[in-house]
Formats: sequence, C-alpha cells, structure tokens
Amino acid sequence: MDDLAAAALLGLVQGLTEFLPVSSTAHLALTQRLLGIDQARFGLSFDVALHLGTALAILVYFARTWLEMLEDLARGRWRLPALLAVGTVPAVIAGVLLEGAVEDTLRSPGVIAGTLVLGSLVFLAAESLGRQRRVIGDLRTRDAILIGIAQATALLPGMSRSGLTISGGLFVGLLRADAARFSFLLATPVILGAGAKRLLDLEGTSVLLARPDIAAAGFLVAFVSGFLAIAFLMRFLRTHSLAWFVPYRLALAAAIVVAMAVGAI
Repeated sequence: MDDLAAAALLGLVQGLTEFLPVSSTAHLALTQRLLGIDQARFGLSFDVALHLGTALAILVYFARTWLEMLEDLARGRWRLPALLAVGTVPAVIAGVLLEGAVEDTLRSPGVIAGTLVLGSLVFLAAESLGRQRRVIGDLRTRDAILIGIAQATALLPGMSRSGLTISGGLFVGLLRADAARFSFLLATPVILGAGAKRLLDLEGTSVLLARPDIAAAGFLVAFVSGFLAIAFLMRFLRTHSLAWFVPYRLALAAAIVVAMAVGAI
C-alpha cells in the first residue's frame, strides 16, 4: 500500500473509531499490524495531524455550544466550563502517570481483546442501571469527576473513550443524548491536549511539514470521517442504546483471539 493510501486509511480509522464506541486505539493498532504499517512510518507529525483532524471535527460540530460557553464566561457564568475542567483532570493525571506504560505494554492483541469484552460489559451495565432522568444542567461536580474517571480508564486500548464516558453519564442518571453530548465536549480538551503534546514532542513545526501530502491526507480524512461519526452517533443514540455496539466489539474480540491462535497477528 502506497503512503497516501495508507495515510488516508489510518485517517479514516482514526476519525470513525475515535468517536464511535469501538476504541480508536485498538483499531489503529490492529490496522497497522494487519497491513504491516509501521507506526514509525510517518512519525509523530502524522499522529499530530490525525489528532488535530478529530479535534477540529468536535470543534466544528459543537461550534454553537463552544460559542455559547464563551458568552457564558464573558457574563460570569462558569458552570459548564468548570464541570468540563473538573472532568478533564482525571484523564490528565492518568495520561501523565500511565501513558508510557500503556504504550509499551498494553497494546498487544490479547489485551485489546480482553478490554473490548470488558468495555462491552460496562456498556450493558450502564444501559441496565442508568435511570436516564437528568440533563447536563443537572450535573454536579462529583458527577463530572466520575465521568472524568471513566474517560481516564479509556486510556486502556480497547475500552473506548466515547463509550466509557457515555456509560459514565448513564451511571449518574443522564439521558443518553445528554450523556453523549457531555462525552464529546469532555473529549475535546483531551484530544487537543494529546495533539499539542505530540506537537511539542516534534521540537519544531518544520518537522510537521516534512511530508505535507501525508499529513494533509490524514488530517482531512480524519476530520471528515470524525465529523460524520459524531453526527451519526448523536442521532443514533436518541433512539438506540450502546448495546447495539456490543455484538461488533465481541465479534472483533473473538476475531482477534482466532487470529492470534493461527499466528495471523
């Protein structure tokens, strides 16, 4: 597979799976293994492009909400921005303390298969136990912290940030659509932060433009597919539960186990 096609494919995988509750980390790792795409093939600059593409997708889709929050801040109304800030703290702490260990030891197919199953059980429990009577305006600080802890847990490949944060919202009683909305808003600073960290790791923006065609392909495909994935999930969860994604996750986990057994991965 040539570089542009590989870049576009990885951008598509990143954009779709970053927001659908199926785990982007798991799908990127598996795609790279199956197609023999070395993670270092495009370098950190490409990773930055993918993160910026998905971050832009959230910013554009929720542009009205972000503008409303800016207006609220100007008028001294800090409630929602404060909840998002509080909810982001657990993911920041987990990222600082555990990201290296996760990257080095927890990206194996066996771990991914296990976490795909574990995450599915969390989805089913959230759908079964969540009362779904509250809206975002009813959230309290402790609720934001609990949802933030769920987001931090998604550092494990296979768990899914969107799936766990939506589940966290269900556990604290949010309506499913409100849980999804808060999940995406909460993901924004984390995705932007991840992209910014990788950009700083480049030690100069000139490296980012070393392969502008590759970076642009990954960025554009990640942005478009990410935007479409958000739009789909926000509409889908108005009338459907997270349980719809469980069969796919379990089937993927089973396929991984079979592939490991025959030595395919």
